[in-house]
Amino acid sequence: MKMTANDKLQNVKALLRNILDDNDRYQQVLTLLEQQRITMIRRQSDELLALNDTLRAQCQTLTDSATERRHLLKALGLEANKRGIDTVCNWLPAAQKSLAQESWKTLERLVKRCRDYNEKNGELLTRQYEFVQRFLGNNDDFLYSR
Repeated sequence: MKMTANDKLQNVKALLRNILDDNDRYQQVLTLLEQQRITMIRRQSDELLALNDTLRAQCQTLTDSATERRHLLKALGLEANKRGIDTVCNWLPAAQKSLAQESWKTLERLVKRCRDYNEKNGELLTRQYEFVQRFLGNNDDFLYSR
């Protein structure tokens, strides 16, 4: 079935709304990752478990949103990547184009910041785990250092 102009307009609107919503969601994830780091440093296990559940749910929402974005781009006959987003932006009038491009750049920056923060949290968790293992004597070096 061929897409009507109205269908195309609705898909473009949904795509732009999706990007704006994900900007908000990623900002929330960044805040949660910051809280996660603090709870790990303070060794607040119960708070960390609750925070991790919230993060998992938020990540699932973001995964679903990315899937929706891919479907919308494909429905518009575009590649589901940055080129597809660029094409949609080029369809828009100047003011909306600028806003859409800035929203997409913001999303890219937020995704990178969250990824970087998550990696740092992972490194902290690994260091804490290694410390506990050394403290408990649960590593090979401990066995051979006598």
